[in-house]
Amino acid sequence: MANQRIESWWSYFRKQRSQFWMDLMSDLRERHLFNGSHEHTCLVRFVFLGVLQGDLDECRRKWNTHTIRPVRLSRCPSGKPDVIYNLPHRFGGTDCGFPVSQEELGQFAVESTYSLCGDAQLQAYFEDLQRQSGLVQPLTWESCVESYIRLKNMAEM
Repeated sequence: MANQRIESWWSYFRKQRSQFWMDLMSDLRERHLFNGSHEHTCLVRFVFLGVLQGDLDECRRKWNTHTIRPVRLSRCPSGKPDVIYNLPHRFGGTDCGFPVSQEELGQFAVESTYSLCGDAQLQAYFEDLQRQSGLVQPLTWESCVESYIRLKNMAEM
């Protein structure tokens, strides 16, 4: 009984969000446009990650601003998750956070080069191809597919 809300959330997420992306990637594989190789995986990340992240951010925003209705005989608070988290005292909770200095955080910093696709060399290659072709970062899943196919063909992958 206690897991019903989170189970409902994962069901919603799968139906409304992740299933679309899984189907889209399966379609690329079925059309022999994606073969799972390191190069293809890097290109998918390079092209799709921005749009996919935007979709995940929108999903997070919707979840955190939806209203959780009160349930009789439940100790769980009702309201909007963002409000419950940021104003716990309104719901009988306590803010257990504490400040951490930049110096303390610096102890955990990992020196690395950020690469959208996970391979700095391929990242640079895809950026060059993108520049040469005049392609811009895609803003929709449709333009992601077009960019992916175009860059894949240019790279002769």
